Amino acid sequence: MMYYLKKKGYIKTSQQKAILITTKGAEKVLKIKLQDKRRTPRRDGKWIMVMFDVPEKQRGQRDILREFLTFMGYQKLQQSVWICPHDVFQETEAIVKEYNLEKYIKIFLFDEIVL
Repeated sequence: MMYYLKKKGYIKTSQQKAILITTKGAEKVLKIKLQDKRRTPRRDGKWIMVMFDVPEKQRGQRDILREFLTFMGYQKLQQSVWICPHDVFQETEAIVKEYNLEKYIKIFLFDEIVL
């Protein structure tokens, strides 16, 4: 098992023979932790909507945001408008703050989409 984790780049060993988790390993742990959370519907029946306009010069952060939204079960309503019925509001806020995207993103809660 240790060999597999080391080979995949999830852990490494230090000179003092300590086992350290890598950034890749921490991301994997976070994804596993959030996997069950993303399938839990919101108790209030509301949907989360994320609207964003991240500048081209921050393309990497925008790509990370899109990957996160997809992983958490968001669906694309329009190019920069994503919606989700799952209980992932806090996780969404956390990723926005972690990557300092607050000024480019708006997060809404709503009851239904009316055409």
